[in-house]
Amino acid sequence: MRLAFDLDNTLIRCGHYFPLATPQRRMLARLLSNERLRHGIKELTDYCRQRGWEVWVCTTSYRSAWRIRRLFWLHGIRLDGVVNQQRHEREARARCTKHPPSFSIDLLIDDSEGVRIEGERHGFRVLVVRPEDVQWAEKVRAALDSF
Repeated sequence: MRLAFDLDNTLIRCGHYFPLATPQRRMLARLLSNERLRHGIKELTDYCRQRGWEVWVCTTSYRSAWRIRRLFWLHGIRLDGVVNQQRHEREARARCTKHPPSFSIDLLIDDSEGVRIEGERHGFRVLVVRPEDVQWAEKVRAALDSF
């Protein structure tokens, strides 16, 4: 199984408050990044890895794939793939904000209700996780277990 996480307001604060994880590589994180990931993401990605699932990022951000991979590396997380806006514009097979099936992504975790609606229209699965949901990781884990 291949799952992907959105970044802004799902894993990275962008106008909404949620608890942040402490990077594994703290000193490097201070030097190399001004962003941190949401609390619980490391444990959740470890859970996915134990089951043999691929972990991706799918975002409309124009951050470079290298910058995204570096951010996750600072938190001790290896990504299997990154779909940023540039890649989506080049490779997506449908005209919508995000199209996970173009990248063989089975489930997208996102904060946007609009992306969920696009998922219904274009036939892909989206789990909406609100920025204020403190139980977000448990919600994702439960959805993954029911797959």
